[in-house]
Amino acid sequence: MNVSKVIKTIAISLVSVLVLSGCDAAKPQDSGNPQDAKQIDILGTVISVTRNQSGDILGTIYVEGETGFKPYDKASIKVTQKTRIYEKTADQEVNAIFDSLKKDQRVEVSFIGPVAESYPVQATAGEITILNDEQADKRASLGGIRLGDSQSQVDKVLGSAFKEEVYDEPGHFPEAWKRRVYDNGMTIIIGKNSGQVLELETTSAQFPTNRGVKTGDMAKDVFDNYGSDYKQMESRHGEGMLEGFYELGEGQLIIFDLDKADNSLLNQNVKADSRVEMIRLTRDNFID
Repeated sequence: MNVSKVIKTIAISLVSVLVLSGCDAAKPQDSGNPQDAKQIDILGTVISVTRNQSGDILGTIYVEGETGFKPYDKASIKVTQKTRIYEKTADQEVNAIFDSLKKDQRVEVSFIGPVAESYPVQATAGEITILNDEQADKRASLGGIRLGDSQSQVDKVLGSAFKEEVYDEPGHFPEAWKRRVYDNGMTIIIGKNSGQVLELETTSAQFPTNRGVKTGDMAKDVFDNYGSDYKQMESRHGEGMLEGFYELGEGQLIIFDLDKADNSLLNQNVKADSRVEMIRLTRDNFID
């Protein structure tokens, strides 16, 4: 027996075992749960859906993210044959198709492949989940802030860059109040005692309503959007229906002001090219 050859063979075998063991040790463990690796790249509202099937591409959706969400706040997203689409309710999550995607839906999207870092970014959807929590979707909001939200909830969304004035006389509000004017175009009225949002308004397109409407939008489009589901408010002074005033239920009222410079919320002489300059979310009993 050639002893040196046997020793050499054993040595080679040991090295092979050690190398293979090292490879196994370096391999990351897979939990088997696909959700572990899932990253939500944008959570927000579908502003538009373009159906343009061309080969593998079914179409494109444009999504505006909720205020403060990262990493992306706006995105133009291609939907392909390989994109997984789901529809989620409080009870279950079911498979959906491209035609299930509609304007004003709330969605969360995970990207796949490279992202074009333009603004807004351009990406391809790996997975889209339509969020059908109807109660949450229908609650009126501006930039994700709602009447009755707490001061701490407002701080999480808007931060601390504001100027504040305190009014001890309630006026048409039910309590003394604080007026916060933010650098980014949002104004919030907060109850001094309750610490809750009593009223809010914005002049910035950065803060859309829960139905995707924002300042700068054409008045006709906005009125069609809200007029399809909500009743116009009637003047308490016999002036008929108030254009741009919509009753949202439970005493909530949204006002779209088309001419902020006139210092009046009333919209007169609405023209074909009129645009929204200010949006106010309030309560109907706060209006004279």
